[in-house]
Amino acid sequence: MKMKKDIPERLTVEERRENHVKMHPNDKNKRREGKGVTWSKRTQKDKDLDLFYKQHIYTFVDENDLSKKRWVRIVGKGDEE
Repeated sequence: MKMKKDIPERLTVEERRENHVKMHPNDKNKRREGKGVTWSKRTQKDKDLDLFYKQHIYTFVDENDLSKKRWVRIVGKGDEE
């Protein structure tokens, strides 16, 4: 079994706290309520995808082979809503 040559000395809680304060001087130790995921506005890509889902359906294309599924257009070519 190998022994580590450079074993760091143990720090007390007070020393750890002081080191933390030195490294993070602006830390006020307050909980942030508004932190989390922020969602951006809907992009044109999102709108196009919604339109695609509205105009297409994912369905079987071969009645003999149930593994063949494709997106099939269900809205006519000239139809606009």
